[in-house]
Amino acid sequence: MLAGRRNREMETCEPRVARRLRGAASSNRWLNVGICLEETMMTKMSWRAGGLAALLLLSATLATAQLQTGNLHGVVLGTDRSPLPGATVILSGIGAPQTALADAQGRFRYVGLAPGAYRLQAELDGFSPIEVGNLIVHVGRSTDVEVTLPPGISEVMTITGEAPLLDERRISKGNTFTLNELEKIPSARDPWSVISSTPGVLMDRINVGGSETGSQARFVGPGSSGDQAVWSLDGMVITDMVALGTAPGFFDFDAFEEIEVTTGGSDASIAGGGIVLNMVTKRGTNQWRASGRFYYANDNLRSKLDIDKSELGQKGAWNRFTAQTDFKQGNRIDFLRDWGLEGGGPVLTDRLWVWGSYARPVIRKLTNEDYVDEELTTAWNLKANGTLRAGNTFTAFAWDDDKIKHGQGAGTLRPPETTWEKSDYGSEPTAWKVEDTQVFSSSFYATALYSRVNGGFLLDPAGGEQLAFVDEDNVWHNSYVAYVTDRPQKQVQADASTYFNTGRWSHELKYGAGYRVVEVRSQSRFPGGGMEFGPGLLLLSREGVQNIDAKYTSGFVQDTLAAGRVTVNLGLRWDRQTGESLATTARANPVAPDLLPAAHYDGGDAGFAWEDLVPRLGVTWALGEKRDTLLRASYSRYADQLGVGSIAWTNPVAYMQYRYFYTDNGGAPTLDRGEILDEVAPPTNGINPVTFGALSSNAVDKDFSAPLTDEFLLGVEHSFQPDFVVGLHASYRHLTGLEEPELLVFDGDAFSEENLGRLGRRHRADDYVYRDVIVVGPDGQSYPVRIGDLRRGVTSRGGQLLTNGDREQVFKGLFLTLNKRLTGGWMARGHISLQDWRWRIPGGANEDLTDDVAGGIKDGSEVLSGSRTVSGSKGNVYISNGWSYSFTGLYQVAPSRPWGFSVAAGLNGREGYPIRYTQRVFRSTVNSGRPTYIPVTSDTGRFKYPDVHVLDLRVEKDLTVRDLSLTVGVDVFNALNESYVLQRTLVLGRPNSDHVAEVLSPRIFRLGVRFGLR
Repeated sequence: MLAGRRNREMETCEPRVARRLRGAASSNRWLNVGICLEETMMTKMSWRAGGLAALLLLSATLATAQLQTGNLHGVVLGTDRSPLPGATVILSGIGAPQTALADAQGRFRYVGLAPGAYRLQAELDGFSPIEVGNLIVHVGRSTDVEVTLPPGISEVMTITGEAPLLDERRISKGNTFTLNELEKIPSARDPWSVISSTPGVLMDRINVGGSETGSQARFVGPGSSGDQAVWSLDGMVITDMVALGTAPGFFDFDAFEEIEVTTGGSDASIAGGGIVLNMVTKRGTNQWRASGRFYYANDNLRSKLDIDKSELGQKGAWNRFTAQTDFKQGNRIDFLRDWGLEGGGPVLTDRLWVWGSYARPVIRKLTNEDYVDEELTTAWNLKANGTLRAGNTFTAFAWDDDKIKHGQGAGTLRPPETTWEKSDYGSEPTAWKVEDTQVFSSSFYATALYSRVNGGFLLDPAGGEQLAFVDEDNVWHNSYVAYVTDRPQKQVQADASTYFNTGRWSHELKYGAGYRVVEVRSQSRFPGGGMEFGPGLLLLSREGVQNIDAKYTSGFVQDTLAAGRVTVNLGLRWDRQTGESLATTARANPVAPDLLPAAHYDGGDAGFAWEDLVPRLGVTWALGEKRDTLLRASYSRYADQLGVGSIAWTNPVAYMQYRYFYTDNGGAPTLDRGEILDEVAPPTNGINPVTFGALSSNAVDKDFSAPLTDEFLLGVEHSFQPDFVVGLHASYRHLTGLEEPELLVFDGDAFSEENLGRLGRRHRADDYVYRDVIVVGPDGQSYPVRIGDLRRGVTSRGGQLLTNGDREQVFKGLFLTLNKRLTGGWMARGHISLQDWRWRIPGGANEDLTDDVAGGIKDGSEVLSGSRTVSGSKGNVYISNGWSYSFTGLYQVAPSRPWGFSVAAGLNGREGYPIRYTQRVFRSTVNSGRPTYIPVTSDTGRFKYPDVHVLDLRVEKDLTVRDLSLTVGVDVFNALNESYVLQRTLVLGRPNSDHVAEVLSPRIFRLGVRFGLR
């Protein structure tokens, strides 16, 4: 098990070599030297032309390709229930009309349909034609329709379709959020607020009407850490591959047609076991249409904070008897203005369509110290869809997010001069693609796609080139880390589906392959030559430079078989993930180049390649005469997605390196060479103690492989009406082969000349000796804190072996769900989730028994995921499991009356997260003399934040005059003006220990108006 684990300080990033901790430590598993980046590094690819041609010939799809279409399956019958082969079926609505003929069993299908509403007309000589309207197709789903033709000849009869919500062919678990829900349910209008209402998903923050918009939230899924999340936009995989689980930008919420969130299942086209967020934008149709919106809120529409004074930090030995006397209003909206337009239509009817959107949201927030955090975003989307010939469609799409953010990272520990001015890097759109689909027949179609993502950005500290200083209360001053990154990625993918029958079994065979290369070109540095950590201690720094290529190759095949009441899904998936670090030079320290000269790394491959062949299996059984009850079971194995940082594990200049000196600078904003005094401790991992150039001290296990997740799902769904479904689902996950860095040690002096060319050996349990310190907790009780150090004669340079650990995790979940489509004047969606996620630790798996704030030391202890965002603003949040719920709904009051209106609500709640109080201690032999933060108790339930229940409301009125529609609405977020404590200062022994650091943002009203024109 990992020893020398990174003990993350909850209030700021401790300068330390990057460590990646699976599951327990953080949903952002990469913690950088001197900087914890919430924003992440993207990647770039180069491919061989021959490989591309081979992939296209295979008609395959990318490692994590996501659907952006749905299918329509149907059957044409006579009134006696006999099939009517040869019936002509015409589908119209989005794109050009399509025609199909019913087969010998009266069946027909339309594949690869854009989400939205369609009309279908069926006709056959000797029968009256029937037209079925309002057939809704959703992303990743199959819509079933049964058409009955009466005998005789008459005019076309029109009926309203009501496709059932139950989908016997669905092979994934999660939610699909329709346009109605995105527009009418009160939300903060970003994808993260959508994720939060998905069963089993827990977030590190609560976004009250936009109070957290502009910062990427951390989240966990049912048995999956946030760094295994996948982001997909119109079929493009856009996931950041360094700080995994984040997106390369922010989105125009009104550009979405649907958002699909997947949390598990047997879909072989999905690579990893994390949450998959699949966003599909709107498109042009044969009717010109447009819409726009304007939302507004400010401090005059916000209520005052109503906090119970007894919740404030009480005085005691844990905080030097310093009570918290008051608390300003916490993070809150000061000003919000969000306007945008979108629209499209036909350039050539039935041949060429265009659509676009443009948005300019502005959000200004105030932290609990009244520091300003303001962002100005310009976002646009542009899409063209066309039909080149019969059965062929092409798409060209581009999305750009140009955001300027002032005061990023502002918080209690980051005053204005240490915040970032954030801007995008590069002139290309954030992402773009070209795609072509050919429907050869109703039994075979293929798609090929090429896309590019450009997610670079700049983080400039407001304090400029001043020397950063951290005082004894962990508050930063003068300046902060500067960061720049260029992170393009390219991908090519293709996929195909074939439909055929073998006896009584019908088959839907999908298959695909893809290739993706990710590049990272980044630089991180401390302005002014380093940072002063507390009075008198100087961390002299050398920049970190990353020059990394990662390569992802994959293929899958999946057959969905159906016969009678049984649907079976059989899938097999193959992935290969690897990469290399290119030659890199880090520049010398600008103040003292003699103490930290330039360092060079020659480059090299990752030292490993993850290659996995994993199965997927699912079975669905339809019960009842109306097939209105479905029993589901599935088994899936997932391999983790490889982060770019693991590839650079042995690169000594990838992250900033430090030497430690006494200084008499005293926190001044400038540093002179003469103020650098005696050296305090050995340098950090990556520095040669003789030449002070680069020295690689890390290693990778030759058998290092991808961590695996085995998932078992059981479920039952019942449809009380075609538009109302209730389900009960059970989930079991077993996570093995978790990534763990093991401390490398030496028998003797790690910095001796004979050892500089060696990496050392893996640590053992007998390498450690322990001592206890007694700490008084905020409950007044004494807690022994065990601290481990290396025994005499054993030393370390801080190097680590990246390997697969012996520790495992087990997840168990039970989810009650309901979904009611908007019919009859109301709609609803909701879930109640019960989850238990724990460590399974065999004896001897932990060599170092010093506890960690994220847990993972004690067998049976709860798995925690720390937020560790860029600003440290959520650094005291450790996401746990337990119970959670979410219910949203809308009711139309007197919709037929002129005065009719709609009311909508969202009620969300969860169990309070653990409070992980820690003691700052020193482990001189393990942590190079730097502070370590150890929890005062391993019992994660000993201290907890309060349970959270938040109610949001919306009232809106729709007005229609001919082709113009107008909607006026008012949203109320945190309607009951709750003031739950969400964070406290966790490091004990300081004057502000246990003081409240964050409270739920107070109630706020948001005014809005929308218009539609067609």
